Amino acid sequence: MLYNIDGQDYEVIVVYKRIRNIHFRFVNGAFLVSCPRRTSEKMIKSGLDRFGKKLLKRSVKEQAFGDGYIYLFGKKVSVSYPGSIQYDSETIIKFKNQDDLLKKFRKIFLNYVTSRTLFYEDRMKCPHYSVKVRQMKSRYGSNNRHSETITYSLTLLHYSPEIIDSVIVHELAHCHVYNHSDKFYRVVYNFCPEYDELRKKLIKAVFA
Repeated sequence: MLYNIDGQDYEVIVVYKRIRNIHFRFVNGAFLVSCPRRTSEKMIKSGLDRFGKKLLKRSVKEQAFGDGYIYLFGKKVSVSYPGSIQYDSETIIKFKNQDDLLKKFRKIFLNYVTSRTLFYEDRMKCPHYSVKVRQMKSRYGSNNRHSETITYSLTLLHYSPEIIDSVIVHELAHCHVYNHSDKFYRVVYNFCPEYDELRKKLIKAVFA
């Protein structure tokens, strides 16, 4: 569905869950609504009428990338197009434009999260998962236990390693508890004690 604010249409992504309350967020240019099953469209629109402009106003912060900069792994990097970035002591990434830059860093990000997932698999005594990366608007990661695949949102590329790790721990915790019960979060906190603080940064788009 679409929701209009001051003449501008915004996509609304509705995710139905086994929860009691409705939660509204504005993520990657779209409203994300988590709500109980059987929540009516009228109730969702009523909530957007109440919170939509506030959420939109809060989102007008520094974005993941803009004119002359981009956040990569939580660091603000100055860029110009075409240009190059010194990724590490041995790697220089050359790019033609923003799309080309993101395309090349997608491969770097996939290698990074694959390595970090393997690290936590050993610590958390989880099976070995295949790792994928793709654009996802409604979540930061997903765990498919049947195919033993974890998929991470490419959006995480912009966040600090600590925040990325918190998402990895969250997804791997589902190896032990496949819901979001207290038992699940005990597993998460055991391997990521600062999870709540890092989660807030993730939701509020605080990249560093």
